[in-house]
Amino acid sequence: MKSSSILVFAGASVLVVACTSTEPRATARDSFGNYATTANYKSMQRAEFTTAIRAGLSDFDVRKQELETRASKLGQEVINRLHEQLPRLEEQRTNLVNEMARLDAALDKDWPDRREDTQAAYDELRSSLDAAYAEVLG
Repeated sequence: MKSSSILVFAGASVLVVACTSTEPRATARDSFGNYATTANYKSMQRAEFTTAIRAGLSDFDVRKQELETRASKLGQEVINRLHEQLPRLEEQRTNLVNEMARLDAALDKDWPDRREDTQAAYDELRSSLDAAYAEVLG
């Protein structure tokens, strides 16, 4: 009886080891803990990217408002330097919003190209804001 129990245990162990796979699972969780099939995985990345860009745009707005507030406390010369920077910042912000609209409207096959364009517009906006800080407050 003891040998048959050991045999059953050994057989079950072999079965468990044989069924273990190193292949990736067919499902993945999104940032909210919901499961998505691998067919939707690229869309999930798209949603996360869009959310991150929107958060970056909100951060830009907060930092721009902070720059305006700080400039207003430092006198007219600093305010004049700020006013020289604002048109470029607003133009680049509008460009980013337009790229985001194109990204939202893009088909899945076009999404990687739109992502690159949106990322470039975001990077340009952030760089210009950093330059505006240096110009106005520096």
